[in-house]
Amino acid sequence: MAIYYGYSNAIFGSQSTVNGSAHNYAFGPPTGGTWSFTGENTSFHVRENDAATVYNGDVTNEQIAAQERFGGVGEQVTLIDGTYYQTIWDYTFQVTAADGTVYRVGVIDVDLNNDNDVQDTVGGVSEDGYFLVFPDGVPPAGANYTIGGIVENDAHTPHTGLGAQVVCFAAGTLIETDSGLREVQTLQPGDLIMTRDAGLQPLAWTGGRRVEAVGDLAPIVIRKGALGNTRDLVVSPQHRMLIEGWQAELWFGEPEVFVRAKDLVNGKTIYARQGGMVNYHHIMFDTHQVVYAEGAPSESFHPGPQAMDALDHGPRDELLRLFPDLAYAASPVMSSARMSLKGFEANCLLN
Repeated sequence: MAIYYGYSNAIFGSQSTVNGSAHNYAFGPPTGGTWSFTGENTSFHVRENDAATVYNGDVTNEQIAAQERFGGVGEQVTLIDGTYYQTIWDYTFQVTAADGTVYRVGVIDVDLNNDNDVQDTVGGVSEDGYFLVFPDGVPPAGANYTIGGIVENDAHTPHTGLGAQVVCFAAGTLIETDSGLREVQTLQPGDLIMTRDAGLQPLAWTGGRRVEAVGDLAPIVIRKGALGNTRDLVVSPQHRMLIEGWQAELWFGEPEVFVRAKDLVNGKTIYARQGGMVNYHHIMFDTHQVVYAEGAPSESFHPGPQAMDALDHGPRDELLRLFPDLAYAASPVMSSARMSLKGFEANCLLN
């Protein structure tokens, strides 16, 4: 079984410049130089063999090692315009903004002609640094950043350390349905689920995956009562919970807003649980809904590019058969059921 790691914290290397010119990322950008980029961020996914957790690196001097090639035990590929290409993580460097904020930049090489090296230019596009990813979040475009040099250049690095994400409920979560509370992993398409806005609604799709509970994939535990939940609730870091109150109205002009679970962490009643494995499950309707998980209002699966890229191959294919427009969407085809706060906005709301 394949494992898919989704990245939405990315740009194309061709969007960037070093000292005002295009850069060959076969070589680390010069320390002290000026790095910049323009345009919007993009998303992609990396397909790995079952149980893989790391993005294998460039240990053979711009070559795809035998084990990472098609058919290898560590086959590592990415999908571009309907075709899979071999890929490796090259290295990570850092840049510093004028205000002192430091951003890491991961260099991702893609073998655009699948000839087992990543030192070619194909169709005017360099294989070296085809994608650049930002583990600390995508910095503002159009600004100048001072290059701080390479900070990581090993045989491999964790996907989660580069910013791969997944959004869902953990197995065992009780969901309110027409027949009472049911564990999320038992739900099937057609089951009637109680929603906050539209009453009972049939599920359109369900899916799941098993991952190592480390880094950015480690689940967030919301202790009983922290958000009105009747038992401990376990969700993925990117899963959005519904928060209501006068603070939301004051700050954002909305009585209810979505906040990512990871932005709710306080170290006491809400915390990340590292270690072991975790089974995550998704439930989706024809429209984005607020459902009740352990009694707390929370979002259903929202099929934006990042969430789609994080799905395993089988569930993703099934979902695309049911909703073919998702294959071509650069942005979510469903509107969000509520306004969704960014991390700094959530901090204003909660503090």
